[in-house]
Amino acid sequence: MQSLIGIIGGLGIFVLLAYRGFNLVFSAVISSCVMFICSGIGILEGLNEIYLPGLASFLKNYFLIFFLSALMGKLMSDGGNAKRIALSLSSLIKKSRNHQQFFCVLMVPVFYFFLCYAGISGFVVVFTVLPIAKNLYEETNTPWYLYCCAGAQTISASYLAGSLQAGNVYAADVCGTTLTAGWVLSLVAAAVFWAVSLIMLWAVLQRAVTRGETFFPSGSGIANASLDEGLPEETLPKLLPSLLPLAAVIVLSTLFQVNVAGALAAGCLWSVIIGRKNLLPKLKESLEGGIASVYGPILSVSATYAIGEVLKSLEGFSYIESIFERLPGLLGAPLLGVAMAFIMASVAAPVPAFGSKMLEHYALAGISAENAHRMMMITSFTSIAPHNAGISNAASVLRLPYGKCLKMYMLFTYVPGVITLFVCLFFLKTGIIT
Repeated sequence: MQSLIGIIGGLGIFVLLAYRGFNLVFSAVISSCVMFICSGIGILEGLNEIYLPGLASFLKNYFLIFFLSALMGKLMSDGGNAKRIALSLSSLIKKSRNHQQFFCVLMVPVFYFFLCYAGISGFVVVFTVLPIAKNLYEETNTPWYLYCCAGAQTISASYLAGSLQAGNVYAADVCGTTLTAGWVLSLVAAAVFWAVSLIMLWAVLQRAVTRGETFFPSGSGIANASLDEGLPEETLPKLLPSLLPLAAVIVLSTLFQVNVAGALAAGCLWSVIIGRKNLLPKLKESLEGGIASVYGPILSVSATYAIGEVLKSLEGFSYIESIFERLPGLLGAPLLGVAMAFIMASVAAPVPAFGSKMLEHYALAGISAENAHRMMMITSFTSIAPHNAGISNAASVLRLPYGKCLKMYMLFTYVPGVITLFVCLFFLKTGIIT
């Protein structure tokens, strides 16, 4: 029980410190130390044997992807690709005189959805979309913090059948199904999530407009970032070539099953080729800028991720598992999925760890393996937990306060996520979907 109290208290301290603006690495270490003390583990022992290996594990698995995605974003920006895409989108958006800001805010979630559906990590997408979005938000004078509304679509992308996200792959292995299992349920889930999200986007934007909010002050941090070199429009590449780096990443990672790091490397190469007239005179500076931009975000994200590794190692975590094992099928399985996604702050991690237990619960409730597979994805919405690494990544990359990102990410995850979960459970319970 003491260990469980430590988990709750530690997470609460992390959220409080991070929300107050403390450094995320400091907040994560303090939070972990509280959990170690309450679990009877020495602080130095816990840090050296649990926390730091967790941090190092994330660095090992994701550094190359962070490095290449940040580099690609910088090359697309300095080469003019990102500005050309933003100007083209801006010209389309401006044709709708009354709804420019709404379409601007909507653009980023759409980008997130399609890129994440293709299997590209949300950590990567934020780097890729950033230079495009920054120009567009400035053009339409849209409050910059609304960029955070897009984060939830990393979750909705994993709902849809055929998604190449890791969680969908793991669920197929656990349930003995294919990536397209439960496709009817997946369409319902995606449609409900998007419908609620669109209503919320409109409502939040209208509230911001009523308050007289503009790109500043939330955009003051990103405005000073060197994402736009002020290239004259006549020096920019054409639209279709500008899209090639993004297209290369998507096509290589989906159609040809190339590792994401390899696909990003190809995207970097295409960015140099397409933007060579603007890039070659300052290629060294562009490479150095892209590389330097990755250090802060990846350290913050790694420190946050390591909290999840600490949680899984504590006695209190086993106590939490046992509670859900005693719940009935159609209630126990989704609640187990929701709780583990929240605690582990991951869409994918709970599936291999607890997927077999969830599958047993669903089977006892008369749910097919195909729909059980899809429900494992639908219960993943709570992976946007306060200690989720994606929020700290977004806060660092977008130059926004952690608290501001946390508020927007959780609002646009929990509201449509909870509604979607209840709708899907209703469809299964009533037999509308079998």
